[in-house]
Amino acid sequence: MSVPSFRTVGRGRLLAFYLCVAAAAAQTAKPGSDQTTPAQPASASEETVVLSPFQISGKRDRGYGVTTSLGASRIALPVTDIPVSVVSINEQFFLDRGAVDAMEVLPFVSGVQQGADGSPGQEGFSLRGFSMSGIRVRDGLPESVEGADYPFDDASAYERLEIIKGPAGTLYGTTSMGGVVNKISKWPKFAPQTKVELQAQSYDEFVRAMVDSTGPIGKNTAYRLVLSSRTGKRYFDEKDAPNDFTNLLLALTHRIGADRGGRIWARAQYLHFELDRESGPQYPTGFLNPANPTAAPVLRNPKFPIAINANLEPEDDVSIGNIYSYEGGYEQTWAGPFGGNWTLRLVGRYSLGKGDKSPSYALTRPVPTDASGTIVKYTSATGTLVNGDSRFIAADDPRVADWRATMTAREFSGYKKNSGSFLDLVGDFQTGPMKHKMVINAQLDKAVAERAFFFWAVPNPANTTAVANSFSMVRPDFSRFSLTNVKATVPTQFNAFNGHSESNGFASGFQDNISVFGERVIGVVGARYDNVQTTSFSFDSAQSIAQRKFIKSPTTTSTVDNQEWTFRYGLVGKPWPGVSVFSQIGQTYIPVNTLNARGTKYPNRQGEIKEAGVKLELFGARLVTTASVFDMQLTNVLISVPNPPELGGGLVQVPAGTQKTKGFEMDVAYEPVEGLNLSLAYSKLTSTNELGQSFRGVPIDAAWSMLAKYRFRQDALRGCFVGASWRHTGKQAGDATDTFYLDNADVFDGFIGYGRQRWNVQLNFLNLLNTDDPITTVGDTAVFRALPRSYRVTFRYTF
Repeated sequence: MSVPSFRTVGRGRLLAFYLCVAAAAAQTAKPGSDQTTPAQPASASEETVVLSPFQISGKRDRGYGVTTSLGASRIALPVTDIPVSVVSINEQFFLDRGAVDAMEVLPFVSGVQQGADGSPGQEGFSLRGFSMSGIRVRDGLPESVEGADYPFDDASAYERLEIIKGPAGTLYGTTSMGGVVNKISKWPKFAPQTKVELQAQSYDEFVRAMVDSTGPIGKNTAYRLVLSSRTGKRYFDEKDAPNDFTNLLLALTHRIGADRGGRIWARAQYLHFELDRESGPQYPTGFLNPANPTAAPVLRNPKFPIAINANLEPEDDVSIGNIYSYEGGYEQTWAGPFGGNWTLRLVGRYSLGKGDKSPSYALTRPVPTDASGTIVKYTSATGTLVNGDSRFIAADDPRVADWRATMTAREFSGYKKNSGSFLDLVGDFQTGPMKHKMVINAQLDKAVAERAFFFWAVPNPANTTAVANSFSMVRPDFSRFSLTNVKATVPTQFNAFNGHSESNGFASGFQDNISVFGERVIGVVGARYDNVQTTSFSFDSAQSIAQRKFIKSPTTTSTVDNQEWTFRYGLVGKPWPGVSVFSQIGQTYIPVNTLNARGTKYPNRQGEIKEAGVKLELFGARLVTTASVFDMQLTNVLISVPNPPELGGGLVQVPAGTQKTKGFEMDVAYEPVEGLNLSLAYSKLTSTNELGQSFRGVPIDAAWSMLAKYRFRQDALRGCFVGASWRHTGKQAGDATDTFYLDNADVFDGFIGYGRQRWNVQLNFLNLLNTDDPITTVGDTAVFRALPRSYRVTFRYTF
């Protein structure tokens, strides 16, 4: 077990001290507080007089079982009334995992596979075979809180996650085919409470402190203040590799109306991160057979020539980002037509994310050399002599003394601005024998994004090997490297990358849950219209280099209009109490802004799902289960095809591709006896393109996860708890063309702890068996392995 550095511990202790002082001050300000009385949850009457359809309560949660969802219909409904697969991760699950971001819990949901490089807080994953980047829904409304390059996350800003599987176009417009993830906010409460949490981790080390305080300000106003900060050092062998996150959340709620059934609120969040993302090319070697290079091998215990913590890049490859998010809202409930209650919600949101990785470095495919610096070569099956290639030559080949790669230095810059106004009108009413829970929604939104980078080829005058200007990856030496000197002496180059885009959109839709026969049968119908205009600009490379800033080229400007209707139809039947069966047909779309050679826009991608399943809520919500089979496809995917010679030759893009996913999934939360909580997720799916190739990073074989926890309730062990988890990832394609596969991977974690009514302490063991299994990949030069065993200790106190 490594020990955090003095720099890390010193800053962390100082931070923890200030947070504890703040928490104590908050407690002191509460009149009549009693340190010996356990903190009690707020009753419904303390919170609101009229229950809001846009807020959910965890009072019926048993262990890991969650019975209510907001994001699956934009209003709070029982999960058993919704014809959609939805799984929630509640606060208890976060606590038991000791989790500090979403990616530490999302892989425990069926159909979710980590897709990022494992950097702390980075939201990159696939859901039902479709890639997702970022969590862009909160409280049932679209939200973009992300940097210009990658979306990052800190779990202190929300209290639970909802994973809504499959297309959700009628609720959220253009979304991932796989589904959406909805964050449930930490809202102000009228019952005073303050929580303090202190954490420290050994490998990929950090110390972290959080204070979460809420309570009344007068009779009708309440606040929520959350401040969390962690500081540490990444596991790379270098002097300063920051692992720092700061998250600040402030929310105010004011109840209005004679019955206090309405409210207005304001919410602001600030997220800052400084994160060394040097993942370096973690490349397996010697896995292709020169006699049959087209075969697709399965990598079992692949040979890596470098240690996982090797420092392969000079100076700091650091992402630095600042993200700001603001919200204001109004909500009111009144008696309306058809003898029901109607609730209006108006929300305005604005976010700005800027920064991210600068500087960063890109390394080419490594080339093996012998002791004299000569390239190690292999002879192909046809007798052709070919330069060395890491895919054919193994790390333990006795001829190899070093691995060499050339390097490029890059400086990224960019930002993302998003703003939106949202209206939801909810009706809970009855017409004859039919009960309705209808939500009518409309929104106006605007987005501006910009991203590009300058880069420089990095020379290495000290290099004497056959690989010109290369650097050693086994024994990297950057003592003569200076980015300042490289920028001053090497020609500047420019990559327009994403360019600059601006969009304006309007959308309106509805969804109605119609129940009959005492709510034994529920039909769902929904529709939505989206209209988005997007203007794209490319950058002028010569002018951008000359002026050292991004200069838009007016000759490359294009404006595209997208209009789409999406629909949903669903049916729920409840044959017995606690049992519901469901089926649905749902749609979404993904706008395509690409123009063909004639300047005509290609059609949008069209996504559809057909799904049927069963949900259980039995034994007083001790058993909560969702299981389903599904068939999904996304059409009009652009693919490259040969262009006839008479039309110019080469490759052109046409909307001919189809992505298909089908399979079975099951999620179970169970409390068989008092004190024992179980979570199980299982999925078996296939996800292929029009050529039958599997999508990269999506398990082909079955994948599952299990987590179990037992809390002792009697005698001397009362208050102690123990738990363990197992995540199994099935075989998965290693790249986009299926040239290799990663074998099954298993990661085991555990935790122990002790707690009383106000406080607890726990120790989490991450990667308990210290496996080195590859977890995910973006290609054969970027295979990401499970980090070595580490320990995370957490102390919590509530008052």
